[in-house]
Amino acid sequence: MTAPSEIRGARRLGFTLVLFSAMGASTYTAASLAVVATFIIDDLGIGRAQFGLVIAANALLAALLSPVSGPIADRVGGKRAVIAVFAAAAVSYLALGLAAAFWMLFIGSFFGAWSMSGTNPATNKLIAEDLPQGERGVITGIKQSGVQAAIFLGGLALPSMAIAFGWRASYLMLATIPVLLALFAAWVVPASEPGAVSVRVSARAPLPSAIRWLGVYGLLLGFAGAVSYLVPLFGEEELGLDPRAAGAAAALTGLAAFAARIGWARAAEIWSNYRGPLFAMAVLAVVAAIAMMAAPTAGVWLLFVGALLIGISSSAWNSVGMLAVMDEAGAAATGRASGVVLLGFLAGLGIGPPIYGAIVDNIGYGVMWAVSLAAAAAAVVLMIVWHASLNRSERLRAS
Repeated sequence: MTAPSEIRGARRLGFTLVLFSAMGASTYTAASLAVVATFIIDDLGIGRAQFGLVIAANALLAALLSPVSGPIADRVGGKRAVIAVFAAAAVSYLALGLAAAFWMLFIGSFFGAWSMSGTNPATNKLIAEDLPQGERGVITGIKQSGVQAAIFLGGLALPSMAIAFGWRASYLMLATIPVLLALFAAWVVPASEPGAVSVRVSARAPLPSAIRWLGVYGLLLGFAGAVSYLVPLFGEEELGLDPRAAGAAAALTGLAAFAARIGWARAAEIWSNYRGPLFAMAVLAVVAAIAMMAAPTAGVWLLFVGALLIGISSSAWNSVGMLAVMDEAGAAATGRASGVVLLGFLAGLGIGPPIYGAIVDNIGYGVMWAVSLAAAAAAVVLMIVWHASLNRSERLRAS
C-alpha cells in the first residue's frame, strides 16, 4: 500500500476526484430515472405507480446488498472495489439504454443498486487505506458531495440530451462516463499490498458497538430525510407555488447539502468528535420539520428555511457517519462496517417515500411532516442515550 505521505499534489487531486466521481456515478441511477420519467412513462406506456416501483427497488436493493458489498471491499481492497463500482454503474446505464420493456428497467435498477451499495464501502476503504487520521475529514466531505454534484449536473444535462437524442441513447452515452472513470481510477489510485487487507480477521472479529449505534441513527435520519423527495410536491399542492419555485426549494436542499457535507466532516475531524455533529444534525432535522409544518400558515418563506435545514441536517449526515465508520472500524473492517451502517440508512431512505406518499394521499401533509419530525426526534434521543452509555462505561472502567 502506498504510504499516505506519497499521495500529494496532482496525485492527491486525482485520488479525490476518483472518490468524488464514484459517489456520483454509483448513486445517479434513481435520480436519472426521475429526471427522464416522462419520457420513459410515455414511451413504455406504464403508470406512475409502476415507475415508482423501479425507483423504490433501487434503494431497497441497495440496502439489502450493502452487508454483502462491505465485506467484498475488505477482501479485494479499495482500488479493485471502486473500479467494480464504476463497472456496475456503467452496466446500469447500459441496461437502461437498452430497455425495451418495463421489466427491463429493473435490470438497470439492480445494477444501479449494486453500484450504490458498494460505493461507500469502496471509497471509505480507499481513504482508510491511504490517508492517515487528520487528513480524512475534508476529502470525506468532498467525496460524499459527489452525490449532490451528479444530481445537479445530471439534472441540467440529461433532459436536454433526452430531447435531442432520446432517453435510451442518452443512457448509452452516459454509460461511457463510468468506463472512463474506471480507467482513470486504475491509473491514479495506489494498489493495496497483498497483506494490507486482513480478510479473515475482519470477517470474523465483532464490529465496535459504535457501528450498531450509527446504523440505527442512519435508519432514523434516512427515514426522516426521505421526506425531501416530496418537498417540491408539497410546495406546489399545499403552498400554491409553481413548479419552478417548488423546484428551487429542492435545489436549495441539494446546494446546502453539498457545502454542509464538507463542513460537518471537517468540523468533526478538527474537534475529534463525530457524535456532537451527529447530535446537532438530528436537532436541525427536527427544526426543519417544524418549519415545514408551519409554512402553510406562517408563510411560504418557511419552505425555503426548511429546505435549507434539511440540506444541512438529514441530507448531510453521511459525511460524518462515514468518517466515524473509518475511525471506529479501522482499515481492515471499514468495508464491512460501512455496509452495516448503509443497511440502516438505505432502508430508511427506501421505505420513507411510499409511506409518506400514502400518508399524504389519505391524511395530509401535516401528518407527513409530523412523522418526519418524530423520526428525527428519535435520532436526537438515540444520541443522548448513546452519550450516556459511553459516560457510564467510562465511569465503570475508572472505578
